[in-house]
Amino acid sequence: MIGVVHPGEMGAAVARLLDDAAWASEGRSEATRRRAGGLVDLGSVARLKEECVVVLSVCPPHAAVETARAFGDYEGLYADLNAVSPATAAEIARIVPRFVDGGIVGPPPREPGTTRLYLSGAEAPAVAALFEGSALGTRVVDDASAVKMTYAAWTKGTTALLLAVRAAARSLGVEDELVEEWRLSQPELPSRSEAAARVGLDRGWRWAFELEEIGRAFAAAGLPDGFGAAAAEVYRRLPRVTDGGLAEALAHLIEE
Repeated sequence: MIGVVHPGEMGAAVARLLDDAAWASEGRSEATRRRAGGLVDLGSVARLKEECVVVLSVCPPHAAVETARAFGDYEGLYADLNAVSPATAAEIARIVPRFVDGGIVGPPPREPGTTRLYLSGAEAPAVAALFEGSALGTRVVDDASAVKMTYAAWTKGTTALLLAVRAAARSLGVEDELVEEWRLSQPELPSRSEAAARVGLDRGWRWAFELEEIGRAFAAAGLPDGFGAAAAEVYRRLPRVTDGGLAEALAHLIEE
């Protein structure tokens, strides 16, 4: 049996690609219970450790280390698939006896070709084999967390930058002029900035820590970490709103 902790939207989608996925409902929210519908509920993390030969951690990145601590005595294979820096992945590797580092690129996997799971470590092929023939493509690489950090630095970093640029233009009284110039020279940016607002309000609450981790990864590579720190602050200023739009996002950014 394969354990998954703790299945949010991504974790639940990954778990459903497995024939014998299990989770532990103890202490989890009603929303998590709904997402985990159809998975075997073993009730507690203790039972998960007893009955699962592999555990996949797919949780908000800020909870990755805390989640791993519950598996410090786990004898099975623990794969952390969260968006964390290589330094945080190394910290988790020191906590759990058997560790595979992973990073997911793309949306929750529901059809082939959309989502890839990067894996590294001596036992990475064993985790890759779990998803053979499924909608989740796998790649065994030297440093899965580094791949995830550098990829997300662009996708989530530029989303934050677009929001900050548009908020600055509004605050400075030149938003209409900026948007008109975008339409002339960068015609995709008006709609991209509106999409950035929607996704930032919906997911920024969990992206802020990830961008801090991206800053740590840049610093470890001898590069400025300010990109990640600034993007993290943009996301931190946004409330969690599932149906918000541009006006709401910019209001929160400018008010701070």
